[in-house]
Formats: sequence, C-alpha cells, structure tokens
Amino acid sequence: MSSRKNRRSEKILVKEGIQDVNDANRKKFGIAGLPRLELLVYGAIAIVFFIWYPIYKVYVESQASVYKFNYGVLVDGFDVLGGLKDDADFEWNFWRELITLKGSVIVFTYIAFGRLALSFCAEWRNSVLLLFSMVSITLLVTWKCMLVLLCYAVFMYLVSFSKRALVVWAAVLGQLYTIMSPFLLSYLSNFTDSEFDYHMTIFSVALCNLRFLSFCLDYCSHFSDDSTRFGVLDFLLYIFYLPLFFSGPLMSYKDFHNQIEKKSERLSIAQYLQIIKELLRYVICIIFIEIAMHFVYFAAYHQSFNLLRRLPLWALAGNGLCHLIFFQLKYEVMFGVPRTVAMLDQVNTPKPPVCILAVFRFVDMWRYFDRGLHSILLNYIYIPVGGSRKGFVRQMLGSLLCFAFVYYWHGVETHIFYWALFNWVGVVLETVTSKVLNSETAKAYVYKFNLSCVSWRRLTALFSAPGYIALSLANLLFLSGIDMGYLYFERLIIKSFPTGPLVMLFLYYCMVQLILECHRTWGKKYLCEKAYL
Repeated sequence: MSSRKNRRSEKILVKEGIQDVNDANRKKFGIAGLPRLELLVYGAIAIVFFIWYPIYKVYVESQASVYKFNYGVLVDGFDVLGGLKDDADFEWNFWRELITLKGSVIVFTYIAFGRLALSFCAEWRNSVLLLFSMVSITLLVTWKCMLVLLCYAVFMYLVSFSKRALVVWAAVLGQLYTIMSPFLLSYLSNFTDSEFDYHMTIFSVALCNLRFLSFCLDYCSHFSDDSTRFGVLDFLLYIFYLPLFFSGPLMSYKDFHNQIEKKSERLSIAQYLQIIKELLRYVICIIFIEIAMHFVYFAAYHQSFNLLRRLPLWALAGNGLCHLIFFQLKYEVMFGVPRTVAMLDQVNTPKPPVCILAVFRFVDMWRYFDRGLHSILLNYIYIPVGGSRKGFVRQMLGSLLCFAFVYYWHGVETHIFYWALFNWVGVVLETVTSKVLNSETAKAYVYKFNLSCVSWRRLTALFSAPGYIALSLANLLFLSGIDMGYLYFERLIIKSFPTGPLVMLFLYYCMVQLILECHRTWGKKYLCEKAYL
C-alpha cells in the first residue's frame, strides 16, 4: 500500500516539474539549491574572471593609450580623479546637457508649480502642468523644435478622428520616415539653430510617435466608451508631460490618463521618503558613472577602431562588459530621475531596467529592460495579432512584427536589422525550448534517467550559457555598430576557437548559476520587477 502511495507521489512530482523525491536540496521558487562550496566556487570565479579581471585590463590599457585616442574623445575631468575622462558617449552627453543649471531650475520650478496648483486650484492642476510643460520644453529646445513637434501632434490628433487602426499605423510609419529621409532631414538641419536642437528634434519626434500611436489606437478602441477621455488637452498633456518628455520611460495613454486624472491628495511622509530613496539611488549611479569614466575609457575605444582591434583578448572582453553595464546604468538614470519627478504628481511610471548581468534570456531582456517600450509593443502589436493565446504561429508572427517595428523605429540601419533579427531568433528558440521541456514526453525522459533537482539545475545553467553569450553579443552589436559588433564576435569566438569559446562558456555558466541562486533566494519576479524600489 505504501509503495503505491510512493509511486503516486512520484508521478505527481514528475508532472509538477521533474522532482527527485530523495533529493535533499529542497526547491525554493522552483529552483533547487546547490552545495554551499559549489556556489562559493562559482561566485569567486564569476567575480574575479567575469567582472574584475576584464575591467582591470580595460583600465590598464586605457591608461596606456591616453595619448593614442582620437582627438576630442577624452576631455578634462576632475583633477582629483586624474584629470582626463571619457567623453565619447553621445547619448550620455546629450542627456547631461539637459540637466544643466537651466534644466535643473526648470524642473524644480515645475515641481513647485505642481505643488501650488494642487494646494490652491486642484481642478486646474492638469492645465497648469500642461502650460508649464510646454513653456519649459520651448525654453530648453527653442521654439523651432516645439513648432515642429506641434505640427506632428496636430496632424496625429486629426488622424485619430478616422477611428481606423490602419490609418493610424500608416500615419505613424509615415511620420517616422520623415526623420529618416536624408532629403527631409536636410530641411530640418537648415531650420534648427544648432546640432543639439537638430538631434533633440529627431529624438523627440521618434519618442512622441510612440505616444501618438498609443493615444490614437486607444481612441480607435475606446472612444465610444467615454469620449471625454480623449480631449485635445488630454492629448497634449500626454505628449508634452515634462517629466517624461525627453527620455521617458514610456507609458500607454490609458495608464497615464487613469493616473493623472485621479483625484490628487497630498503626499504622505512615507511617500516623500520613498521618492527621496529612489532619487538617491539614481544620484549614486550618476556619480559612479562619472567617476568610472575617469579610469576606464570604454566608450573612447568605440571611437578608435584601430585601438579597439589591437586590445588584448581579456581587455576586449572587458570593454564589451563595460559597455553593457554602462548601457544599463545610463538608462537606470535616464528613466529613474524622470520617474521620481512624476511620482510627485502621483504618476507611477514603469520602473528602470533590470541589471543587465542578471538577465540571461532574450525574453526577459525585452520584458524587464525597457518596460515602457515592451508595454507599447505588447498592447498594440503582439496582443492584437493574437499573442500566445492564438497558437504558436500567431505568437511568432506577433513577435516578428514587434521586432520589425523596433527595427524601423530605431532607424533601419544594418546593425539594427541584425540585432532585431538575432533577438527574434533568440525569442523563438527560447519559446520552442520551453514548450519542448514542458511537454510530457520530455518530463518522462528526465524521469526515466532519474535526474535529481540539482542535476536538472546544472543542465539548465549549461544549456542557458550559450544563449546568454548570444544575448551579450547581440547587445554589443546594437551598442557598437556592425563593424565593431563583428569584431567582438570574430576575436572572442572565431579567432580564439576553441579556447576562447570554452572559457566564455564556463564563465557564463558560473554567472547563470549565480543568477539562478539569486532567483532562488529572493524570487525572479521580486528582482526583475524591482519590487524592492
């Protein structure tokens, strides 16, 4: 009788996830525990050889190449930190220009006006926020940029009256084309007063078009439910809302409108403390980035191809790692600082990116890095096409259209095409693998070979490591362009074969084990969704 019960319990465990009833290491958050010594070995190897040593080699090479970089990529920094700093990242410099004294004064004045409006004329608060936002943006980017944006906005608001999704899509794709056409861009260049205004206009048009898309498609779907939600002032506030205008994070119109229209109440002490805590986190990120750029010139190497290709292998790997970490920290700041300002208006925006080293799947990278963009793609492309509920073919078609739109939105460049293609292939392979491993046949085979939970975890890490490497290389392709992206692949994989790929596989395996242990300790959802913020 007892043997029947044991067999029955074993079958149940097999269905629930291939458990070994005799395994001493119990699962937590669905992940088995490893021996402590084994984890310590993985941790030591990952910290020393995956993170510290490659970055140290970049530091050594950077200091040895100070006078070899192209002119202008290194500028005078803080004397106490050594004098010179890496100034080659355009996007970081672009954002930093916005938070000069003028930008900071405008933001603090905006916060003060918002508090006064809430206290003395709460019913007019949104109108005050809209007026101040539009005036502030005009002061920061000149009236010419604002005029261009208003022309785009008025056109899209008129398009929304068609109440046809295909017309909206055609208008958005057409407007995006206007900032890709060399012929039209030449007119824009002549119209704007400076290079900063020119690039700001292009970037703002691209970002605003995602908001146009969200508003217009929501208008098409929900106008009959409540037409008062889609007034011209609601539209303009959504498009030009100052805290989120320049860098995001993106929000759908529905989410933004529901929050901004809520009856506002005074923030409690606990809410103010939460905002201050988050802001301090982002200030620390800014300080860390600025200090690091005095010692490791990773961005400068991407402006000096000849120096990059002559780097020793460990230094080249470290340079790529620095770029990936900087990519995440940069958007942590660019999404996080606006988020804290929006929180003062009781608008809860998508959270900043997850740590890029803590993501080893393509699916999770898209889900938890730019959460706002993921929400737009999910709600307006993936789900309308069918999503995961309409079968595998519709699911993959939805994913393909999402990546096709991302490619088009980013500017139809060659390296963006390959980056989007590699990401789509990665998502497809992960989806197929997940379906195969969750099939009854696969579970029966695993049970047949009597694999323990710990063995299953080791196999999971081993087979996840190649995907983790592919994800890192794909991100480097996106960040550095086609020539430098291929250089990383050629030096790290092809020319160093087989030693290089095997070393990378082992190091990435150790990192996957650390990530799995973090998921086991705190929970993947808690970490990836940043529930601790």
